[in-house]
Amino acid sequence: MSFRAREFVFSLTAALFAAGCMYDNGHHEDCMGPYCQAPPVDVQEATIDTGATLADIEPGQGAGAFVEYQADGKWHVFTACDTSVSTYDCRWDIIVSVGSGASIKDFAEEGLESADYLDWYDSKSVRLVAENTVDFDGFTFEATAGTTVRVDVFLDDRAAPQYLFWVGDGGLHQGAPSNPMDLTPSSP
Repeated sequence: MSFRAREFVFSLTAALFAAGCMYDNGHHEDCMGPYCQAPPVDVQEATIDTGATLADIEPGQGAGAFVEYQADGKWHVFTACDTSVSTYDCRWDIIVSVGSGASIKDFAEEGLESADYLDWYDSKSVRLVAENTVDFDGFTFEATAGTTVRVDVFLDDRAAPQYLFWVGDGGLHQGAPSNPMDLTPSSP
């Protein structure tokens, strides 16, 4: 390889690293270099019906991230996988967060195994990283009553808004038009 060819390859490699963007759960956290721009995220908002549940789900039969709002700021998030059908497991990475003026007061795991992860960074967000096969993995949390909650869903390290389920305006919503998605309770 000639000196010019090596110089070009080195320059191209350096440019790719200098202009690279860092990702955290699909969102641009840091942007390095003069040409790195985070693409705009058009976060959609929908109503989630207070008290509605997603009760007819069979673990192992279908993949999904399910969100329920019970009232008085109590939320339930859980996941399932289609392992009985596909023979694969599902690696979920879900962050729920609230905006300014609201807070997450408490959270608790539900059905997690020792390798799964649930924690909060501050009083504004909770993160679940869990692998499902033929069980449910999830958590409950309490936020300021009636506040909008942003739900960011990844499945196997890819944005997965198509796997988000909730009941809103009296109907089942299968798949979100954006990732993340804002869910606002029908009543506090």
